[in-house]
Amino acid sequence: MPGFEIFGDEERKEVQDVLDSGVLFRYGFDQVRNDHWKARTFEAELAERMGVAHCHLCSTGTAALSIALASCGIGAGDEVVIPPFTFVATMEAVLLAGAVPVFAELDSTLCLDPGRIEEVMGPRTRAVLPVHMCGSMAHIDKMVHEWWGDKDDPHDPYGNHSYQDNWILMECMSDFLKKKL
Repeated sequence: MPGFEIFGDEERKEVQDVLDSGVLFRYGFDQVRNDHWKARTFEAELAERMGVAHCHLCSTGTAALSIALASCGIGAGDEVVIPPFTFVATMEAVLLAGAVPVFAELDSTLCLDPGRIEEVMGPRTRAVLPVHMCGSMAHIDKMVHEWWGDKDDPHDPYGNHSYQDNWILMECMSDFLKKKL
């Protein structure tokens, strides 16, 4: 399997440390884990590095999307805007939440076109799931500026946009041997 060749002594030591603790789970077993909290430590370090308050490790990108949608209260009857060119997990997570996926147009980056998303948004739209695709980055900064703007800047044309009080910004990342972060 591609990627096995990059496991060195440092990676082996970390894996062996977990195996030696006898605890392979994120939660519980406090009395026998000998203060080994690999997942919790990684979450704290990643949150600090990214400058965010919370970080939660998941087993898959699909699980991360499902948790994000659930934590935002996305459910039956809601619509979620997604790109039509994405991994199937994007649509699966929306459907698992009981919501309806709605496709928006792409731009030349193969990611959602920020200028075309509002064309498919309606009264039941509760979320937009942009996806970085094939090495191209979705235009998150343009989407955030358009929908949130700066509430406190009277010169910001987006500062009074109706979305700013109704949206939560979350990010999900999926790591795999073939992916470049």
